[in-house]
Amino acid sequence: MSLPTVDASSFESRVLKATTPVIVLFSNASKPSSNRMVVTLEAAARDQGTAIEFLDKTLEVNGPIEKTPAYDVQSAPTTLFFRDGKLVRTVVGFYDYADTFKAWVDQLATGKL
Repeated sequence: MSLPTVDASSFESRVLKATTPVIVLFSNASKPSSNRMVVTLEAAARDQGTAIEFLDKTLEVNGPIEKTPAYDVQSAPTTLFFRDGKLVRTVVGFYDYADTFKAWVDQLATGKL
């Protein structure tokens, strides 16, 4: 399984106007921690089904999304959690799909985040 991708041209429609919660991973394929975070989100996607949409965005250091003051993505991996088009959590770095990260995903899925 691979994560669907999003870019600057589709970010608004796929993330900000989404009717379900969305988790976006800003990744860099040359970084092992980004590749491990993709595996984490693939596991979360299998676990959550259609409750949350999971997307991958290649990190662009000077990209328009990354430089949006509300997001301020500076490194990969960075994972943003959205509900109703609003950023509700930012996670920087790698996490396994267990314990804390799983709890955050579950909170987003159940509306507690």
